[in-house]
Amino acid sequence: MAAMTPSHLYRRLLINLRKLPPEARSHYKHFIRQSFNTHSDETDPERIKQIMFRALEDMEWIVKKIEQRGL
Repeated sequence: MAAMTPSHLYRRLLINLRKLPPEARSHYKHFIRQSFNTHSDETDPERIKQIMFRALEDMEWIVKKIEQRGL
């Protein structure tokens, strides 16, 4: 993830939405967009790394949760 930029992360999260059921995609797409807007003024590189790492962890957790439920 060292070379990943916020725009790459955004694209990756949107691609991962395809793994979710259609009825959940719009909710999480809106959530992703709002999160990026909320953190758009962040300038601390370490904090940006933390936010990006957490976003990836959260997406992995959501996908695993959906897969376990068999949705």
